[in-house]
Amino acid sequence: MQPLDKLYTASNAISALRGLMTIPVVMCLLSDHFTIAFWLCIVAAWTDWLDGFVARRTHTVSEWGMIIDPLADKILVGAIVAILLIKGRLPLWYVSVVLSRDLVILLGAQWLKSKNDLVLPSMMTGKLAVTAIALTGALSMLFDSTSLFVVGPLYMSCALMALSLLVYGKRLHGLAR
Repeated sequence: MQPLDKLYTASNAISALRGLMTIPVVMCLLSDHFTIAFWLCIVAAWTDWLDGFVARRTHTVSEWGMIIDPLADKILVGAIVAILLIKGRLPLWYVSVVLSRDLVILLGAQWLKSKNDLVLPSMMTGKLAVTAIALTGALSMLFDSTSLFVVGPLYMSCALMALSLLVYGKRLHGLAR
């Protein structure tokens, strides 16, 4: 199915709402209301599933949606990991890896859009990586950073980020040729 060029769709509104959820999540984290932030993140994760479901069900998959959806994820996840770093709940090296990966993907997407006028949908490896990052962040809201509940997902998400970068890089390289 060819994506539409529509901005105002229900699925795009859901994605934008997820981006806006960054504000209350950050406010909760800054004021040490970690449990509330955790539940807000659960709602945000649900909207990530819901926007795709709505777009497919209503046949309103759009290029705008392919931009807004991952951008909302990156804004929310980036803000969360940055605040969790400030609060001492995630290590600097991990936050650096998360933010660097997102920057590389954003720059690659921008380059592809300018070179070939293409906006590509997210890939499953990227969705798995974002889910693992979100799980790591959510668990670090509830448990100490040295807990196995945080350390295990932390390393698992690093492996998935590496895999997703490899897959994105391979796809970008193929399109550049």
